[in-house]
Amino acid sequence: MIIKSVEIEKFRAFENASFTLGKRITAISGRNATQKTTVLGMIGQPFTISAKDHPMYGCKTIDGYNFRSQFKDKFKISPAHDIIGEHKWRLNLHNGIYEQNYYSVESIARRQSGHEPSLRFWNAESRAKGAGYVQLPVYFLSLSRIFPIGETGKTQAMPITLTPEELDYCIANYRTIISIQSISGSPSIGIEKATAAKTFAGVSDNTHDIFTNSAGEGNITRIILAVLSFKRLKEQYGRNYKGGILLIDELDATLYGFSQEKLVDYLWQAAGDYKIQIVFTTHSPIILKCVNKYQRKERQDRGIDLPPFAYDSSIVYLEPQYDGEGKRTIMPKNVSTSAELNQVLNDINLSVPIGSSKINIYCEDARAVSFLQHILSSNLHVNLDLYMSFVDINLGWPNYVQLVEKGIPEFKNNMIVLDGDVQQMDEYAAKAARTVQNAGNIIFLPLVIEKGIFALLKNHEAFLRFQEAFSRVPGFTYDVCFNSWPLDVSSYNTNDFKKWYSYAESTLGDTTILFDFWCSEHQDNISTFVERFVDVFNRLAERNSVDAIPTITHNDNGENVAIPQAEV
Repeated sequence: MIIKSVEIEKFRAFENASFTLGKRITAISGRNATQKTTVLGMIGQPFTISAKDHPMYGCKTIDGYNFRSQFKDKFKISPAHDIIGEHKWRLNLHNGIYEQNYYSVESIARRQSGHEPSLRFWNAESRAKGAGYVQLPVYFLSLSRIFPIGETGKTQAMPITLTPEELDYCIANYRTIISIQSISGSPSIGIEKATAAKTFAGVSDNTHDIFTNSAGEGNITRIILAVLSFKRLKEQYGRNYKGGILLIDELDATLYGFSQEKLVDYLWQAAGDYKIQIVFTTHSPIILKCVNKYQRKERQDRGIDLPPFAYDSSIVYLEPQYDGEGKRTIMPKNVSTSAELNQVLNDINLSVPIGSSKINIYCEDARAVSFLQHILSSNLHVNLDLYMSFVDINLGWPNYVQLVEKGIPEFKNNMIVLDGDVQQMDEYAAKAARTVQNAGNIIFLPLVIEKGIFALLKNHEAFLRFQEAFSRVPGFTYDVCFNSWPLDVSSYNTNDFKKWYSYAESTLGDTTILFDFWCSEHQDNISTFVERFVDVFNRLAERNSVDAIPTITHNDNGENVAIPQAEV
């Protein structure tokens, strides 16, 4: 899109700070007094269409504003504390946006005859006329868009012209965001102007009009009209339209939870459809969680190794920090995982994080945990600790099934991995199969670890392959391996296999060699299991609003490889 990232050398409480924007939507959050609106102003400041030879010169938004962010909407300069020369920041831009891939801004003196110099923001690298702007449309929706029209004195209707298609677009999205099941008669959209700073938009039909609209309805209508204004530019100017920037202060103001969620969904889609980079401020946990939902989905689909500016969604948290002398600065940080978001939500409320942002994994014993961790680490190439916790309890499969049957939330909302032989047991088929199938959170290892590896090495050809390529103990021969277990596999029981495994493991001196060998001999089984694991895990992650495992990883050559999703 337009802006990759922002670097702030100095600006009020910001010092040597930076953050990345999403290509579609960016939520800027923080407690009060963290300068969220200031950040919006810094982002929008360099953009306007001021060149008279520009194809879109003179274009206005549907509600009558020029496509420029007004200085007075964004900044209130303090004569005492905003010192000329003490503001400098840089916007790093995507290719083709400007003659350089960045734009630097600083505060300079505006000199007028008979007046003291005043502060203005300008291009840090040029004082030439027109150098102060990047020629792209921008629209800043400040909090002045929200006010109760019933508390306003005399207003004046502003002319507004929408095509039938545009009107349908506005009404359909208005109804979807607010959840209005029907509108009587022929609806229309009107704009009432109270002052230059207060303009109210609303929907009228046969039963109510703009003067009975709530502040929330007016907020939604103004946002939709802003998006429609960019949609018009895209449709009318084609290739000359390179995209635009929409800045919205306090997106959640006046809106209930459902509308907040639907509004984020609308903006995310509109940003992609009409090439708008949308940046908004918010305190709302609902909105932050909704943006994080898009982040999690994108990380799952595209992986976690892309440059930060390559993602469509971003959350920037403005965190107050104090040095040893008590000086307060604001440090922005990008938030992408559910664990990071959980920390942010607690910081907003000045509370200590409680609970987990991971999926818990339950197995029948410690060896099953070790095997599972081994094959996941080898095949997913992600830090498992970021996504899941392996719980240190040993329960048999009937216990897990019973806990699921009882509806215990911990065992319904997390993942259970049972040994590979459970499905062959008569008791399982008689009592547990349907429960496991309906639960959707229980899967099976591709083997019974001790028995499976015992049986594999009992094969002489397989043992030779193990001896040549895996074993690091020269004296570990076939006879040594099975010195107390000379009979066929069928002659031994579960306890025999466990005793043998402990012996072999201790003799080899490495807990992973036997795992590696079995996996090398059963790559198809491992691939199928990993696909199934990722599929079930990610369904649970979506249900619990935590981070899913990315479906893109790397092979041994460092190439991106997509992990196929198992069929439902």
